[in-house]
Amino acid sequence: MLNILNNHANNLSSAFELEGEEGQFEYLIDIGKSGKQFEESDKVENNKMSGCLAQVWIKYTKKGESNFFEGDSDALIVRGLVKILTDALSGLTDREIKDLKHDIVNKLGLGPSLSARRQVGMMAMIDHIKKLTKVK
Repeated sequence: MLNILNNHANNLSSAFELEGEEGQFEYLIDIGKSGKQFEESDKVENNKMSGCLAQVWIKYTKKGESNFFEGDSDALIVRGLVKILTDALSGLTDREIKDLKHDIVNKLGLGPSLSARRQVGMMAMIDHIKKLTKVK
């Protein structure tokens, strides 16, 4: 998990150094575009997350002791954030998910670029993942 978050944090930091906040937004949009979009059949209420202005869906599967997630959103920047978070949290055990704290959002180093609403939305994603895995 930390490797994936650290990799994105480094890329976001480099984008900020080169192009400021716009560079970070472009990076998130590119990540969002690289993700697979959900079929309409996956955009069901059970996968839908609340707490974000954009529509967000997260699918969950369990293989052995590990949990895996895929996400989508109707907004490209948010889709990038969802992809980063679902990729980073995929493969974690129930215990690791239960121990997740909202401060992992800060590891991305988005700070002022990430509006308060988007930060709250990412924290809501963590809560939704805990709800899906029933470890909250």
